[in-house]
Amino acid sequence: MPETIYLNGRLVPPEEALIPINDRGFLFGDAVYEVIRSYEGRLWALERHLSRLAQSLAAVDMGHVDTDEIGAAIRETYAASTIPDAVVYVHISRGVAPRSHAYSRDLQPTVLITVRDISPRVSRMASPGVAAIVEPDLRWRRCDIKSTCLLPNVLAHTRARNAGADEAILVHPDGYVTEGASTSVFWVRGGRLCTVPLGGEVLPGITRGFILEIAQDEGLPVVEERISLDEFRKADEMLLAGTTIEVCPIISLGGEPVGSGQAGPIALQLQKAFRARVQAADDAAR
Repeated sequence: MPETIYLNGRLVPPEEALIPINDRGFLFGDAVYEVIRSYEGRLWALERHLSRLAQSLAAVDMGHVDTDEIGAAIRETYAASTIPDAVVYVHISRGVAPRSHAYSRDLQPTVLITVRDISPRVSRMASPGVAAIVEPDLRWRRCDIKSTCLLPNVLAHTRARNAGADEAILVHPDGYVTEGASTSVFWVRGGRLCTVPLGGEVLPGITRGFILEIAQDEGLPVVEERISLDEFRKADEMLLAGTTIEVCPIISLGGEPVGSGQAGPIALQLQKAFRARVQAADDAAR
């Protein structure tokens, strides 16, 4: 199916989706974004994504952008696409101005929304588990902002793919695990589901939030803590969470098996429960 594109207030064909060379998103990565998924014609967790988008915009001094209007534009673009199972990308830059590090607050933001069929990506992700490698976390100290400044993530992801892996687990200079290059990370020790506490070092992942809610519903004990890479390697299970990957076990880390080398029982339990929530359209904020 063709990609559907919305740019600055109107739907446009790809050949008209042009952004000026002085757009600050292009020049400086001065932009924030969201990635939303749809299932069978329904946008999943849209209000949660819009809430996080508002937080990112406020954090980069773009709080004047009306997220209600952005939400309406997302719905319009998605409806026009007629793609039932899609990935929706939302990109908001500070706008266009002559190149200068300092910005003016009266710039008109650039708003880009694209809708693509996610089916090819889903077929590639259909596996009993994924392989990961370990990479140093070289990102800035405000990873809680969903910024387009993703060069460290891009490099880590590419190294993972070149190593035959699917994700890179990032390790802070102080030696503890933070998250994946494009995912949240969980691990299981002694029957407890563990993850990194929120803060400037990790993104408040939407799927991360769902997993924590599901764990509570399922009666699984949850611990939010930092963990050293050495201790992380000893985990009984590891899993990734993200909008496109959903809940996915890690079965190999750096070429070594994780636990039994197969998806563990808690990962499978969380996968099943997450899919049940999707089928029930149970995505309202709690």
